[in-house]
Amino acid sequence: MRTRNRILAALAMICSLPAPAEAGQTITGTLPPGRRLAILAVRKPSLVQPLQFRFYAPPVNAGVDYALNFCIGPRANPCGLPSDIVVNVPKGQTRLETFSSDLFATNVLAVGQGTRVSVPYSVTITP
Repeated sequence: MRTRNRILAALAMICSLPAPAEAGQTITGTLPPGRRLAILAVRKPSLVQPLQFRFYAPPVNAGVDYALNFCIGPRANPCGLPSDIVVNVPKGQTRLETFSSDLFATNVLAVGQGTRVSVPYSVTITP
């Protein structure tokens, strides 16, 4: 009887554990000097769902205060149209945004900056 109760208690504890979260995607890199853009590959989930974005501009001595522009728009010009989504992230700061995954059916995620030195960037995407 004791063994049975211990087994039932262990099963109840296992069943009460939270389900593992789906794995996120982290994209990091370094942008060269100037107003260059890097197109970032976003893995699209098979179902339309909200995606949480954590945009981060790591602090680096660029000689000036700087900010990164994370843009969502058409591949040909992701940061240049009035309809593009732009998230400005000053150095050392983080911005959290949520977008629908179907936004990436026709758009891409890009990042750009305008300093005279290379600066790092990071974006984490979780469903």
